[in-house]
Amino acid sequence: MSRSTISRARIMVVDDDPSSGIMIRAMLATAGYDRVHTYTDAAAALDDFADAEPDLVLLDMHMPKINGLEFLRRMHEHQRGHGFVPVLVLTADNSSNALKAALRAGANDFLVKPLDAAELLLRVQNLLSVRVCYQELLYHNAALARELRNRVHVDDQRAADRTRVIRATRDVIDRGGPSVLFQPIVDLCTGRTVAVEALSRFGTEPRRGPDQWFGDAASVGLGVELEISALEAALAQREHLHPTWLLALNVSPSTMFASQFGELIRRVDIRRLCFEITEHQPVDDYGALQTVIDELHDRGALISVDDAGAGYASLRHIMKLHPDVIKLDISLTRGVDADPVKHALAASLLRFAEQIDAELTAEGIETEGEYAMLRDLGIHYGQGFHIARPARPAGLLDLWPVDDIRLPLTLGY
Repeated sequence: MSRSTISRARIMVVDDDPSSGIMIRAMLATAGYDRVHTYTDAAAALDDFADAEPDLVLLDMHMPKINGLEFLRRMHEHQRGHGFVPVLVLTADNSSNALKAALRAGANDFLVKPLDAAELLLRVQNLLSVRVCYQELLYHNAALARELRNRVHVDDQRAADRTRVIRATRDVIDRGGPSVLFQPIVDLCTGRTVAVEALSRFGTEPRRGPDQWFGDAASVGLGVELEISALEAALAQREHLHPTWLLALNVSPSTMFASQFGELIRRVDIRRLCFEITEHQPVDDYGALQTVIDELHDRGALISVDDAGAGYASLRHIMKLHPDVIKLDISLTRGVDADPVKHALAASLLRFAEQIDAELTAEGIETEGEYAMLRDLGIHYGQGFHIARPARPAGLLDLWPVDDIRLPLTLGY
């Protein structure tokens, strides 16, 4: 035991002989035990037991009215099975029967009178060490129980959240997918709308952004189903869009591998569709993804990599997939007219896109300064709130070109 533990130990001495109590107290004091309470009346010791909260009891066996065995019985009743306070029996009766009776009654050790000071201190130290171990075990068990309760609560909360996500996602899918708005993508030099991007909107509870909806759906195994429903909802409004416009559709790599995606693209004419591959998921097999992309290309679709410059995944997609279109992430677009670093990065991505024969489109254009800077850099296409907010097809009527010139796919948009 450490010295600080010794100084804090509370010791109760119960002995009907006052001189014996004084002697024991003096012996304990030599080892630094200064919280020693002596009792000559066993009944008074029992009355004080709960409030005194002793760490050790030194108990005389032969006392009037309440002997040591009766004291042990009542002491354990006070404890009601909770806690552990070691008891060192002090007795002049060294008979085998007396010692067995003390141990059966709950004593933990015994010492025969007359007492040897060194032996007394050793036995006190040993029993207090056991007490400390018990207290530490009790503390750790309590901490473990709290942690277990917390984990159960967290698991219950996660299960409830999972159930809510499944129900909300399934409700959206069963209704035919999320609502879809379309944001124009324009030629930055002429202002002419050349494409629209389909954007999912979830007007139901719980209120979360589209990225969180799709992320949560993926976490409960419904990501592909929700994405397919969003693609179908966008394609269902295709006939209301101008035929010269490309339609850009967001799709994750995992959905492109799914059989439902293959069935969907075989049911529709995918010419003048541009599939934007999101960067939020890693791709384990680019060879397999390239096979899907080759089929899309063969049937007239374009491939775009979304969020270029926002993270490593999008750059890896670009290097591996050689897309037709690269979308400059909003984090590079925002403030590009005032930030030389963003200006340099955008210019570098533009040169890179030109070298791989891809078009660079800037998303998230929100100011005239950004628009002008990106146009002057030589970026051909862009989208953002400064140009037009997402709207339903009916809200895009004033953006229709005055003629019906169809842009060739070789121009990207």
